[in-house]
Amino acid sequence: MGPFALTNYSELMRIVKILFLFIGLQAFCQQTNLTAVQGQSFQSRVIKKASEINSFSASFVLSKQMEMMDESFESSGMVFYQNPDMLKWEYTEPYDYKVLYKDSKLYVSENGQVREVDLASNKMFQKIGDMIIGSFNGNILRADDDFDISYVSLNGITRAKVAPRDSRLAGMFHEIWIDFNKNNLIQKVRLIDPTGDFTEIELKNIQVNQNIPKSVFKN
Repeated sequence: MGPFALTNYSELMRIVKILFLFIGLQAFCQQTNLTAVQGQSFQSRVIKKASEINSFSASFVLSKQMEMMDESFESSGMVFYQNPDMLKWEYTEPYDYKVLYKDSKLYVSENGQVREVDLASNKMFQKIGDMIIGSFNGNILRADDDFDISYVSLNGITRAKVAPRDSRLAGMFHEIWIDFNKNNLIQKVRLIDPTGDFTEIELKNIQVNQNIPKSVFKN
């Protein structure tokens, strides 16, 4: 199927939010703001770690619950990343849904139909694509021109709080929280809407620099 033309952001946002379709319970915990020096040191460690990662794969278990809804939804699957810019989500339960990001394009497979979204055709879409990849390889922490970034330490993890400066991005995502474990690997990403609702995905069983078959990243 040919490129999927977008006339507004609504359909792309539906796809992007499906990528991050998990909402978790907030824990009551103590958090400590990192100083500017501590934040810069942590950022350097994350970027160094990211430069050493050629690939990773992980399983995920996802659920979503919105403030205005009583029901919760769960799904699960696998995620694959290949340096520098290929990301594949495979939802296996309760439905079959695949999203592949590579070469500045999204390929969405749903109900046997494949749609192609050319993110490079629009500067804002390109930023969203960079944000998706950057959120999972840590490179979003380099994007000081596009985001305000602060760091906190809590319960043995370090959280980067990333707020978009672009008004259009801020209209979609108020803030992004990226949690890193003690090995400076990403273990959770949370996208907070302007309404206060949020979506979150937690990665489990992460395998770093393992061989991923090329077939995984085929359209």
